[in-house]
Amino acid sequence: MQISNFPFKAVLWDMDGTLIDSEPIWIGEERRIMESLGATWSKEDALYCIGGPMSRVDAYMRSKLPENRREEFGEYDLTRILLNSMVERFKTDVPFSPGAKELIDQMYEAAIPMALVTASSRAIMQGALKSIGTHYFKTTISDADVERSKPDPQGYQLAASTIGVPIQDCLVIEDSITGSTAAIASGAYLLGITHSGPLPSAEKVCHVENLIALELSGIVELFQPLLVKN
Repeated sequence: MQISNFPFKAVLWDMDGTLIDSEPIWIGEERRIMESLGATWSKEDALYCIGGPMSRVDAYMRSKLPENRREEFGEYDLTRILLNSMVERFKTDVPFSPGAKELIDQMYEAAIPMALVTASSRAIMQGALKSIGTHYFKTTISDADVERSKPDPQGYQLAASTIGVPIQDCLVIEDSITGSTAAIASGAYLLGITHSGPLPSAEKVCHVENLIALELSGIVELFQPLLVKN
């Protein structure tokens, strides 16, 4: 596929919820672990934790424990249990999010440089890559590769510099508030996917409900008014 007018020099993909449909797996494992410890875990709790970082997720999970069990778990104990569980789950097939495979295949065929940037651990990312394939990406960035994970922009800025593309010429695709905040702060353009709820807006941001039937030409149309302004 050739597309001569695609305006971005690289595309930087978020992983959980954006590229892969892993959020139901995360939510299910969080609920299983918390309920085994006598806590309740609602949809609202799960939504709060989407996008990480693990420091915030860990503190929140511990705050939801029954008071008589909070002393049993130190910092990162609960997220360590969660991450170990997720690594095992990710050893099986992880599905693409709706529309994501079709879009990333178009980008790959068009030879658009891409990176994967996640707040998840490298072990989880590598497990997911076994399902989705490593061939798409020029580089992959996990929480182990940065000092400060999302909502800090460091991961996206590192991905752009590793590929050799100015961050202001990159498009980030994200579906969480945490990740969108990181993308906006990085200086990149942002395609925000609002399937989990409203996301931040800014000068270089467009939103879609999902990626179903979205093609490269559709991305060009979405961002053309913003590119004219900038």
